[in-house]
Amino acid sequence: MKIKGWEKLSGITYKGYCIVNPIHNAHETKYEATILNLNLPQKPKWELSVLTPQHKFIVGENTADGIFFISMWDDNKFSATRKMNKQTMKSISNFRQTFEEMVDELLKIQITSAPRSSSITI
Repeated sequence: MKIKGWEKLSGITYKGYCIVNPIHNAHETKYEATILNLNLPQKPKWELSVLTPQHKFIVGENTADGIFFISMWDDNKFSATRKMNKQTMKSISNFRQTFEEMVDELLKIQITSAPRSSSITI
C-alpha cells in the first residue's frame, strides 16, 4: 500500500519540531522522514518511520487489517509508536494529529527521564 502525498508532509511543524526530507524505499513499504528541532540552534534531529502492511517486518493478520506502524525516536533512543488503519492513514490531517500526539509523548518522556540534580547547598 502506497502512502499518497507522503512528500506533502515536509514542512509540517508542531511546537518547533518540523518534518523534513520525507523519503520511501523502492517497494514503497517503508517511509521515513527527519524531524528537526527548530527550537535549538544546533537543530537536533529525531527520526520518523512508517511501515506499511506489506513491509517484510509486518506479518500475519496485520497485513489483512491494513495496519500501518508509525515510530518516532530521538537521539537518546526514546521513542513513541502508533498504529493506524488504512482509512485513517489516507488523511494528512489525521497523520498530522498523530504526529503531534507523538511529539507530545516524546517530550513528556524526555522531561520525566531527564537526570535530576539538586541545587541544595549546605
